[in-house]
Amino acid sequence: MQHPNGINHLAISTSDMRETLLYFNNALGFPLQALYWMHGVKDTVHGFLKVNDTSLLAFVYNPQVSPTIEVGKTHPGSIKGVSTKGTMHHLSFNVDSINDLEILQKSIRAKGIQCSELETDGLLTSIELPGPDGILLQVTCQESYPEEELFDLEAAQAVGINSEELNRMKSPAAYTSPASPVPNMPYGKDAGYRMNYPPATYKTMVAASDKVLFAATQDHIPPTKKQPRFRLGTFIAKMRLASLMVAHSITSLWRKS
Repeated sequence: MQHPNGINHLAISTSDMRETLLYFNNALGFPLQALYWMHGVKDTVHGFLKVNDTSLLAFVYNPQVSPTIEVGKTHPGSIKGVSTKGTMHHLSFNVDSINDLEILQKSIRAKGIQCSELETDGLLTSIELPGPDGILLQVTCQESYPEEELFDLEAAQAVGINSEELNRMKSPAAYTSPASPVPNMPYGKDAGYRMNYPPATYKTMVAASDKVLFAATQDHIPPTKKQPRFRLGTFIAKMRLASLMVAHSITSLWRKS
């Protein structure tokens, strides 16, 4: 396998889990797949809707999720709008034909939800509709075009991609997996993409072995079952991580002094 073969789930924060699940359940017909307290995350509920046999649409609720929407920053507001980098611009679902798209459009409107006319934009024919929490939604039918009509060199160059890079990106280099594990790159020598943890915590995570991290975080408990308060193996692994974190914290303080 050279790359992931699909999207398992897309998780979106919501300020109202019930309203959000009912919307997608009613407007687009996605059945509820799972709903439970997120393991290891306090006061947080995880809800899943089934898109198909391999893909889920997920929502995450916590009382601290802000209901504030700022068009142009948190949300684009419309297809022509913009939002802050890293935020989702819009979410588009797939149907197989124009006929399916027309039937779904009628179904959405019959439920009192505003829905656009069918619009064709290059590769796609789609309808647009507003979702809960300001989410911008589409349902799309993809047309078939020859490759030479799918890549616009002028558009690529506008975002800093030259023709050589464009061709390389069409067929990424194959990766040969070694027999032994590959450790994480040390903090500071990595590619620079990081989650929002304190430096000492992050350095501990990348310095610890996969075996220790797995033992500290593994959770084979069914979603609706409560986690046991104490597991010896997990406790020992967490103590090892804690000792590493103390060492990284002391090192950081020493370097600052």
